[in-house]
Amino acid sequence: MRSVGLVALFALAACSSRTGDPPAPYTANVLGAGQRLREVQDPALKLAGSNVTISTAVVAAVDNFDETHDGKSRGTVYVQDADTGGPLAAITLYSPSFQPTSLRLGPGDVVDMSGQYVEQTTIGSTVNFAPAFLPQLNKPQVTFRFEVGAPQPTVINVGDLSTFDTGRKWIGQLVTIQNVTVAGAPVSDSKKTGRVTAALTADAKNGPGISNELYDMPEASFPANTTFKSVTGLVTYFFNLKIAPRSAADLVK
Repeated sequence: MRSVGLVALFALAACSSRTGDPPAPYTANVLGAGQRLREVQDPALKLAGSNVTISTAVVAAVDNFDETHDGKSRGTVYVQDADTGGPLAAITLYSPSFQPTSLRLGPGDVVDMSGQYVEQTTIGSTVNFAPAFLPQLNKPQVTFRFEVGAPQPTVINVGDLSTFDTGRKWIGQLVTIQNVTVAGAPVSDSKKTGRVTAALTADAKNGPGISNELYDMPEASFPANTTFKSVTGLVTYFFNLKIAPRSAADLVK
């Protein structure tokens, strides 16, 4: 009875409007008032260096694996547009702050973010990969909205990851490549930092690879010329493009 009374009260108020004008059209966006990641990263808008507000981005993965064993190779948060995957729809977060401060994100969490969009070309004083760059949200404020399932991967061609120009649009995104034969077995880098990569193509130095950034992929865990029905993971960039599986289950033979 109480809800019926409220409905009647609202109807009476509408009928007694002084102007008699109809109510304004309902225009609220269920995705929130902020921008989509794919809009912010549109090269035509040239927003690098600008403060931006993103709404309704979903966490694809959080890097909790410290492959270098020094605490410096963990913590990256990968987020992408919650409504759809596709080119430029994902990014990583650098030094995020959370509201509330106790918030700890996991795959499937949907968030709003405000921070500076950057296209990082240098790391420290010695690493420079310009004109290529790493797209990031710099020190964003992150607010939790709700929880959904983890995003589904976008199917891409392994050739997309051959160069920065063709693969830049997938950086930070959860993707799958299908029916791929790897050129090399997983091997440690020359400096023995703990990073392990399996070359996807014959160009082991500059071509794409499968990396252990998100899970413990032992050296020689599969031989060269292994064919996978699918390889799923997050696209990362450091001089060349890689797919970082979230677990062994992302490598399907």
